[in-house]
Amino acid sequence: MSFSLRRKLARARRWLVEHDNRTTFTIIYITLALVLSMAISMFWLAAVVAAHGFIEFWSLGKRGVRNHRLGLTLWHIKLDIMLVLAALWLGLYIDLLFGIAGLSAAARTGAQVSARVVAWQRAIRGVLLTVDEAALAAKAAVGGNGGHGGQGPTPDQEPPWRQSWGWGDRLSIGASVVLAALILLSPLLTDHSVTEALMILAEDLHPWPH
Repeated sequence: MSFSLRRKLARARRWLVEHDNRTTFTIIYITLALVLSMAISMFWLAAVVAAHGFIEFWSLGKRGVRNHRLGLTLWHIKLDIMLVLAALWLGLYIDLLFGIAGLSAAARTGAQVSARVVAWQRAIRGVLLTVDEAALAAKAAVGGNGGHGGQGPTPDQEPPWRQSWGWGDRLSIGASVVLAALILLSPLLTDHSVTEALMILAEDLHPWPH
């Protein structure tokens, strides 16, 4: 391996280890999350979040963190996890939301109206994505790094979930719990059967939807 290649690999590893403090990472992450999920499917948002989680887990190891690595990783990407759950919840409850708005299922059987519903669903998801990515950008701008300051907790430091929670932590965790519960209870709270709910989730998470 040439010296030049070794330097490039070392630089790439350093960039990944320090990704929380890299503006380029934030820009790439936000762009991929928005473009792929809006243009293709929610599968790619979940894939981007999973990739971020993998990078964070690896980065913690490189920084010498040995305890609570999985927990710290999940804590770091909890806002993204909430977003994925919100998008899946929307897919299951969109009919109910439009029914409350007075747009019955029967009125949406036409191709033109159905296309309008899909457009509204994409628009709502776009708002959710934009809010989430704006929060991520703000967190990066002020140097917030998922509760461990970018360097990981010291050996005698309590993990962040055992420390005092900020309002953002409460919002992320609370909303995630509520959304997960609503997803599980969708066959009871909507007109979907268990099979139909699973089919909707499978369609939303298909990498190349029809």
